[in-house]
Amino acid sequence: MRAKIFLSLSLLIPFAFVTIYVATTAPELICRDDLCLIKGGLVEHYLKGNLAFTDLWRPYDYSRALGYNLLMLANIKWFSMNSRIFAFMIPVFILASALLVYRVYRKSLTPERSPEFIALTYFALTFILFSVIQWEVLIFGYAFVYQSSLFFFMASFISLDLYLKDGHRKYLFLTLALHAAAILVFNGKLYITYAPALSLTFLCYALIKASELPKKFWLRSFIVAVFLTVIALIYLYKLNQKDYVAEHAFYISEILAHPFKALQFFLASFGASVLSANAFFACDYFSFHKIVFLGSLILFFYGLSVFLFFRSRMYDKTNLPLFLIMQTIFFFGFVMVVRFGLGVDYGMGSRYTYVSVCGLLAIVWIFIFVLTRPVKPKLLLRSTIYAGLVVIFSGLLLSSAIEWQIRPLRKAQLTQLMNIAMKVDTATHDELSLIGILPEHTRESLQILRAYKLNVYREDSSARD
Repeated sequence: MRAKIFLSLSLLIPFAFVTIYVATTAPELICRDDLCLIKGGLVEHYLKGNLAFTDLWRPYDYSRALGYNLLMLANIKWFSMNSRIFAFMIPVFILASALLVYRVYRKSLTPERSPEFIALTYFALTFILFSVIQWEVLIFGYAFVYQSSLFFFMASFISLDLYLKDGHRKYLFLTLALHAAAILVFNGKLYITYAPALSLTFLCYALIKASELPKKFWLRSFIVAVFLTVIALIYLYKLNQKDYVAEHAFYISEILAHPFKALQFFLASFGASVLSANAFFACDYFSFHKIVFLGSLILFFYGLSVFLFFRSRMYDKTNLPLFLIMQTIFFFGFVMVVRFGLGVDYGMGSRYTYVSVCGLLAIVWIFIFVLTRPVKPKLLLRSTIYAGLVVIFSGLLLSSAIEWQIRPLRKAQLTQLMNIAMKVDTATHDELSLIGILPEHTRESLQILRAYKLNVYREDSSARD
């Protein structure tokens, strides 16, 4: 009974705080990435009655969002494009991800630890997973694409891990269905990092357990690999055609030309996963070089947790923490390739933290696993682990406090955007650029919404008061 109470508190307290944050901050106005879907996109085509499947399947910046596009049409039909609905769905998906992780977390600590201990310590992981350091992927409707994809890819990996180790037919069907949903329907950009993270995780497992693995393991792996290849080919077919983003930038040559700055970019991304960019600007004590140093510390703890994962044979229990770490590292590498040319500090953005919180969760999970083993770690290692926990949680606590402190200011800024939208015909380019990247496209998109009384122009919108 106490275990259920502890678990409920571990889940519901962070969930409640994030939901309150979303409820008091999320804007009504559709903006940023979502604007691409309106003028010349699936929204305009739907409203004018000439929608085709190609509109739903059309890529945005080399990624497809079939599930989100279908939900967008449902939102238009039944709720007149209320973007806050998507924002309120985000904490629900995070909660679903937390429930998934808990099942594996409980299994990894059983039977050495009591259900009460497992449920109580899980609060450390949910604190990370629900952290408002990821504010940008909490309050905007388009962030649903990222948070929902995280859940489906995580569920896909867990089911695959179970199938390869157990071989039960029900896990095969679940694995295939979840991967199809994750890649073809609820895909953000995680498909780019999922493939290498998945491959490296199971390659490590296969190399370590090679002498113990039955032939059926390799047969199962082959079946899944063939299926994923087919799914990937379907997804990638004509991916570069009719993209909403006209030009794509890859900064590989710039990275090779400036390796030291690229390293700073990479490390700053890890530093900002613990200490948010807003905390960086709010505290005079922090400089960019200190964030880079913090990032090097966090990367060290990533390396230490991977070492401890293998040393403690945690892979006998689960491979999920290693996968989450690999995915985070590959993700920040991908961000560097496509964003390095925009500035050495561009990787510090909040929109990337929805992946990095999972990496931090994995670190803390491995540390808890090691500290609770029958054979206790030596003093130096134990001290290093505790130091890592202090760095991670103190940074996240400070970041959360600052994000909550500046929330009224952010709400006021978002209200200003709605005021600009209400005078869309006379708004200047500078004003419209606050809502979307292309001012004239933004104007035309908002005018379409106004013509059909959608979003902030719908009759029950508070923006009309």
